[in-house]
Amino acid sequence: MMNFLNTYRRYACDIDRINEEAEKSPEDFITMTEKVFRHDLKWIVEQILNSGGKRHVILLSGPSSSGKTTCSKKLSDEFRNHDTDVQLISMDDFYLGADKVKKLPNGKPDFESVEALDIPLIIQSIHQLSTTGECIIPTYDFSKSRRSDITKEIKLGSNSVIIMEGIHALNPIFSQGMSKEKVMKIYVGVKQGIKENEDYILTHREIRFIRRLVRDYHFRKVDPEYMLLMWPSVVDGEKKYIRPYRYTSDFTINSIHIYEPCVMKNTALELLGQISKDFPDNDFVDHLISSLDKFKAISSEYVPENSLIREFIGGGCYSY
Repeated sequence: MMNFLNTYRRYACDIDRINEEAEKSPEDFITMTEKVFRHDLKWIVEQILNSGGKRHVILLSGPSSSGKTTCSKKLSDEFRNHDTDVQLISMDDFYLGADKVKKLPNGKPDFESVEALDIPLIIQSIHQLSTTGECIIPTYDFSKSRRSDITKEIKLGSNSVIIMEGIHALNPIFSQGMSKEKVMKIYVGVKQGIKENEDYILTHREIRFIRRLVRDYHFRKVDPEYMLLMWPSVVDGEKKYIRPYRYTSDFTINSIHIYEPCVMKNTALELLGQISKDFPDNDFVDHLISSLDKFKAISSEYVPENSLIREFIGGGCYSY
């Protein structure tokens, strides 16, 4: 099967065009963006189903706030629309547990490392699912930082798909020796920034930062300053464990929704405004505030319930 990496959609991402559409018809602007994104997911599903084989294990990965969780759910919807049963598996359930993971210099468990996962069990599960269609997987109890006593029995029909999602899903250790008729890889990422004239007003990484800032405050009660302090370590983990393997994917999903700064603007500005002027990286904060100020605000009421953006602003139809 050919590599479709370079076929992801690129959008006309300049602030003047975005603000023009936001001013003219915000509802149509959002509707069209969502329609195009769904079309791209539908195309990927059709390519996979037409590639041969009866059972497919899809390994899906992407950096923080790329929207990989919602992408896995939306892909599942598309597979079901093609009369294909889908089951989702999170690689997080394969964590070994805090007492079995290598420690960082500060003494805390290194859950970012691939070695924090039960690698042999993941490989065994992928092999069993792609051949016999059956396996038993663990569940992880995050409240106790250890594996639960509860297991899940997975049984696939002849026309079924498993989507296994996790930050390490593209690591070749998990797919070695497997044919692409059985195991395929999808990388999800914000692949573009937004320009003003020829300069980036928001980079792809800054767009993801804004997504995470909004989401973590509302749904994880993370203070904006703490979010800023932890962001460099998040980026460092991406460079180590995700970016080296993004070019091995069979498909790449560009998860940018070009209207999103308009929808997140007011909330993000409110959160950024709470950060002390004495904060160490205040230049970054000032840059984000200055950039977001230039977008025309759009009400979130126009964002459909099944949109990827609902993962970050709430009010969606998917559970996380």
